[in-house]
Amino acid sequence: MRFGGLLVGLVLAVGVAGAAVALHAREGNPQFVSAQRALAPVAAAALDALVLTTSDPRPGYAGRARAVHCAPGSASVLGNPWSCLVRYPGPPDLLYRVIVYGDRSIYGLGQPVAGRRYEGQLIVRGCCVAPS
Repeated sequence: MRFGGLLVGLVLAVGVAGAAVALHAREGNPQFVSAQRALAPVAAAALDALVLTTSDPRPGYAGRARAVHCAPGSASVLGNPWSCLVRYPGPPDLLYRVIVYGDRSIYGLGQPVAGRRYEGQLIVRGCCVAPS
């Protein structure tokens, strides 16, 4: 019975040590936090300019975006999530929900604003939104 108590004590000690390591790992990286706080706001015109460089992702369509209008979804520094209406050479226009990451890269999923919805994913991605 003495070994049972020793085994329970050992398991508890390992659990407490693991919890301490996990809590320490959750502490913020001061360099990362300060970099995030110093982010310049994302301007709609800068995001428009980046999305304007994308190609039509629809199967059977080709060409670069001809016009873009993006609007922020929040008042945060990055403005996420953004709504971007993109006009490519072939109709219909696509509406993307775009996320701007801390490194200024973007990723968005879209669907046509009119007509049939696509079963697959229409993706827009790029790097990097110019600081305003």
